[in-house]
Amino acid sequence: MNRSAIVPVALLGVGILAFCADSANSQTLSTTVSRPIFATGEEFWQRLERTTSIYWTDVPLRDGLLRLAETHGVAIVLDRRCNPGEPMTLTVRQQTLRDVLSAIAHQRGYELGFLPPLAYIGPADTASRLEIVAAQRRKELQALGRIGAAALRPSPVSWPRLSTPRNLVLQWAREAGWQLANAEEIPHDLWPEASLPALAIADRITLVLLQFDLTYQVSESGVMTVVPFMPQNGDIKRFRIGSGTSILAQRWAQQFPGCIVVPSGPEIVVQGPAETLSELSRLAASLNPAQQRSPLPNPTTAAAPDPFAQRRFTVRDGRGTLEGVITQLSRQLGIEVQFDTEGARREGIRLDQLIEFRVTNATVDELWRAILEPRGLTFVRTGRTIRIFPASHTGAP
Repeated sequence: MNRSAIVPVALLGVGILAFCADSANSQTLSTTVSRPIFATGEEFWQRLERTTSIYWTDVPLRDGLLRLAETHGVAIVLDRRCNPGEPMTLTVRQQTLRDVLSAIAHQRGYELGFLPPLAYIGPADTASRLEIVAAQRRKELQALGRIGAAALRPSPVSWPRLSTPRNLVLQWAREAGWQLANAEEIPHDLWPEASLPALAIADRITLVLLQFDLTYQVSESGVMTVVPFMPQNGDIKRFRIGSGTSILAQRWAQQFPGCIVVPSGPEIVVQGPAETLSELSRLAASLNPAQQRSPLPNPTTAAAPDPFAQRRFTVRDGRGTLEGVITQLSRQLGIEVQFDTEGARREGIRLDQLIEFRVTNATVDELWRAILEPRGLTFVRTGRTIRIFPASHTGAP
């Protein structure tokens, strides 16, 4: 069974209802949803430090991650070896997005890793080595000069539904100016549609091949060969530093030439002998404590503008089940829903009841009220997060 699950896909043609996305000019809602804009650079790491909560009850893993990706503008990749439809029941309150993703991964025995500007969830060994392997491939390509140059320039990447990893790697190799010698070594698989932020070809290929325990080599003549991934000796450790990681990583790489040293946002990832990692732990601990423990700037500390302040909605014939309407609308608007479904059931509110609603030139809150209030529900919305609960409750759950 196909389990490939690159998460940040565009939601196209999901017409559960008689309407879909909104328009800032109060036009009738159409049937497609624009692709989210994912954070890159320093903004990627800052968004991982934003505080958020999840209240999941039997939420399919891929659907939950997709919602988080859309809500926070952070691209998330779920390894093909993970079951994307696995139901998740998990509550995490007021934690950083990074900690929330880590909790999601740990509940299913996976780990959180990074290939900036991507967050990755998958088997622990791959998650811990992803940045290290990618850095090694980039270093090798840099040494090849013009042969590797095209593969080191980041650019946005997307592919259609039912793409195969073999064809993707073939396409990227051609774009880099290489000849792929043994494409047959890449196993057949069918992948969903995906849209990712700017990523170098070198990193794209690493991301795809490592999910099959493969990597690649490029010769001086521009021939790319897919080879089995053989982990190098040495442990891997992440050091939380704070700011200035790029400069410090260069210093450590010069001081400890037997190690692979990679800056990773507020951290430095190092692969090397255990005794060297112990020495680096002492060096990291000796840094200015204020610098070492200083959190990343948290954009949520300042009052963020309401993303829907200038938007208006017209729905002439909205209909569907209560749960289906809530799910559809939240997906189209990029809103994370925290729904007290148990409380609703206790109040006799059926989630499968058929509903109809209409609004004209309505604000987003007026739209939600038209859907929820006639069914005995109310809500509290903050930006792109909405809590839905029975109106009979005295406050939000």
